[in-house]
Amino acid sequence: MFNNKIPIYLSIIALQFLSGSVMYSYIFAKLLRIDLTKVRDGNPGSSNLWRVAGWKWGFTALALDYFKGTLPLAIFILKYGQSLNKYIISLAALAGILGHAFSPMLKFKGGKAIATSFGAWSVLTKWEGPTILGGVFTAFSVYHMLIGKKQTTPEEDTIRVLFGYIALLVYVIWKSMHGYYELTILYIGNLFVILYKHRRELAKIIFHNKAKARSHV
Repeated sequence: MFNNKIPIYLSIIALQFLSGSVMYSYIFAKLLRIDLTKVRDGNPGSSNLWRVAGWKWGFTALALDYFKGTLPLAIFILKYGQSLNKYIISLAALAGILGHAFSPMLKFKGGKAIATSFGAWSVLTKWEGPTILGGVFTAFSVYHMLIGKKQTTPEEDTIRVLFGYIALLVYVIWKSMHGYYELTILYIGNLFVILYKHRRELAKIIFHNKAKARSHV
């Protein structure tokens, strides 16, 4: 049964990767004659497009980045239903994230894949995974508003993302205890992508903390 579906499974994974690799923010920026590599941290994603081109362009790119994390995988799930292997669904969702993070369109550089990750977790957990991530992100945004900060640094955004994935880990462990082992595959792969794409900010945070510790010695 599984062997007969291998071509279908490979097609799902490949199509999801291709869907993720379409860099909408990059395309919009080109149309607007904007070089996103010169904006803030140089990330070719919707957040930087939002900053330089306004919320309309930014929100459109954000929505497309989210939906490319769900399609065409969601269509296959609707078509094949319970007959689809849940681990293949998890791998396909991860492939969409990898497509964005290492897009062939940008010579395999890509973006940080946050919005696409939201889409991937929506496919596997419906509202649960995205709500956890979104709740942590919103809490950080509210905190910065309360202390009077209008904009955050890339390093602060990285800390926000890390806290979001720590909260998501608790959820994944709980779900795995109830038999949803496929979420572990998505989480581990997604976390490695997130850590790699934020490696520069993480290095700055670590270096800053070490320098701060030395100054107090």
